[in-house]
Amino acid sequence: MRLVEAIPALFMLVLAGIIVFGTAGLNHWDGITPGARFFPTILAIAGSAVALVLLWAQWRGFESVILHFPTREAAFRVGTTVAALVALAVFTPLVGFIPALAAFMAVMLLAILRQRPLPSLAATVIVSGFVKLVFIHWLSVPLPMPLGF
Repeated sequence: MRLVEAIPALFMLVLAGIIVFGTAGLNHWDGITPGARFFPTILAIAGSAVALVLLWAQWRGFESVILHFPTREAAFRVGTTVAALVALAVFTPLVGFIPALAAFMAVMLLAILRQRPLPSLAATVIVSGFVKLVFIHWLSVPLPMPLGF
């Protein structure tokens, strides 16, 4: 096993550790319901299990990795996706979660993935509407809404 083959699994283990230590002050249970630390712990356990299986497969030689560097177009897509995620994080507190989510989805579908406009905009409206319906109206989650929607 080469070190380059183990890097994704090691990165997953580091992320799982960050999740566990980052939620150290939260409760697993809140009365009879799962608390704020419950899902992150499940996520860290699942990520660690996948990482350990990946490390074991690399160590046993079940998989051999052939590195292919991305083309210019693929690198551009990755860069614009990262930029869109950063923009989502920056604009969510400024314009609200639902408008930022809708803009992110529209940019991802139309500009980066180059999908057809009508289905992309329909998916954006439907998903944003369901997120607002479920999280704001049904579950009463206080999502950022500085513009009122």
